[in-house]
Amino acid sequence: MSDQSAVSGDEPPSIAPDADALPGKADSAGWRRMHPLTPLMQGGLALLVILGIIIANLREMLIELFVGESYSGGGPEELVQTVIAEGMLGIGIAAIFALILLIVFFSWLSWRVHTYRITGEAVENRSGILFKKHRRAPLDRIQSVNLQRPLLARILGLTKIEVQTGGQGGKVELAYLGHRDAKTVREQIVRSAARSQGEDDSAAADAEVGAATAAADTSAGAVGYDGTAYGEAQGSFDRRVQEFADFDIDASARTSGVLVSVPVPRLIGSILLSWEMLFTAAILIGIVVIAIVRSPGALVGLIPLALVMVGLIFGQFNKGFNFTLTRSREGIRTSAGLTATNTETIPLGRVHSVEAMQPLGWRIFGWWKVRINVAGYSVSQGGQNSNRNIVLPVGRAEDALRVLEALLPDAFDEEHPLSDALIGAGAGYVGPGHRAAWVLWFGRPHAGVQLVAQGAGDERATLRIRRGALTRSLIVAPLLRAQSVQLRRPLVHRMLGLASIQTHTVLGPIGVEARGLALPTAREFFDELSATVVRVQSGEADRREAERLADASDTELSAGQL
Repeated sequence: MSDQSAVSGDEPPSIAPDADALPGKADSAGWRRMHPLTPLMQGGLALLVILGIIIANLREMLIELFVGESYSGGGPEELVQTVIAEGMLGIGIAAIFALILLIVFFSWLSWRVHTYRITGEAVENRSGILFKKHRRAPLDRIQSVNLQRPLLARILGLTKIEVQTGGQGGKVELAYLGHRDAKTVREQIVRSAARSQGEDDSAAADAEVGAATAAADTSAGAVGYDGTAYGEAQGSFDRRVQEFADFDIDASARTSGVLVSVPVPRLIGSILLSWEMLFTAAILIGIVVIAIVRSPGALVGLIPLALVMVGLIFGQFNKGFNFTLTRSREGIRTSAGLTATNTETIPLGRVHSVEAMQPLGWRIFGWWKVRINVAGYSVSQGGQNSNRNIVLPVGRAEDALRVLEALLPDAFDEEHPLSDALIGAGAGYVGPGHRAAWVLWFGRPHAGVQLVAQGAGDERATLRIRRGALTRSLIVAPLLRAQSVQLRRPLVHRMLGLASIQTHTVLGPIGVEARGLALPTAREFFDELSATVVRVQSGEADRREAERLADASDTELSAGQL
């Protein structure tokens, strides 16, 4: 990922196989321009507002400069009459017209130099008039592709594409494109990334029909909440309304059965029963009790707390409204939002860990929340207070299992069912030590860890951790994505003869750690875990090297035949 001066592109790189399906006309190097309204969304409105504030604050000085003392300070009608009487009407109109032309010219110039292209190696974006910027996202490092639609952009039919890569803050933004064009470009990027990362063999084999598939997906147009395509738009206004209400659900979701949605009543109930709302409600009750018993003036504290509660409820409702999760051939797609919508597409195989969580208030209804760790998010994006990593805001146990299966399809097997780990007794899990109650408290009966590997070099091997009392959780981490493993003994653990096992993944809200294990058990489990990680990742490296050599051999053979 890089910021650098824009290059001339005299020797264009290899063009993506499906480049002809992309919208707009490309130049000889493959660069295409953004939507003409992009300058308006990227500061045009803010410039007009700032200009209006400056003119309002300098109103008296401007009047004195151009009109003189003949204006007595009356209303707008007297000002217009004074301007006409002084013969300044033509100058005023010319000044306004010149200002508009200046804004339009620089907006047009900014649009002319703001371009993007998709090659066989990367997604690139160039912008800037005085200060050139060139950002590049290699296809083999792409972690997710998102469509973001703020309210004004939805009204104008525009969409921003955010390409997230590995590394902190590594992303390329294509802002803005028409909504249908953005969906076409999104599919092209995800398909190209899957081919580059070698995680979609069927897509690589069907490269020649990729453009037709993308065209078919785009021609389906906007879809409703249940995945059903809207009827053909009758005119531009009807098309704009459909795009505004587009839920962006994959067309194959209804036929494949992988479609998870969140009803509005369940979303509201989950917000009201969340830990944030329960704590806020407890504070409200405490203030009321203090006001009744000791000081009625304490009721003043209810006002800011009530505002916080309303803001919390609306914020979570706005982000979780109309949530849908679908799985396509290229990846997992989530979409949600009331005013501003966000659609995220995660290529298959880019998930580093998954966690299903059940707060205490949800237990009576059997609701679960699912979140993930994916490379590329910064501390603020991937922290505990971010909703960016959530792939299921709330759902039943069967919904959570469907999401887990969509994210990690290879983690499901009959011998080690995730359903038993999620809502069952967790048979086959290594439990905590006898003294673990001092560190796990009431979570000791539920805690456990399990290593699932079908063979010595099984690439589907996973580490599974059950934990929690007030908030129960199940963590599933593919060992193929593990960066390191560690046996830890904090002070309290050392005093009690305990240890914890931790697997390090990319930065995110999920900490893959099993605490409170008896020391001999932890050492034995750590040896087995570390050996399995080495075997799995070595086998994957050998497989990729063999594929690379086979591809090189095929290339040499083809060149010899030519």
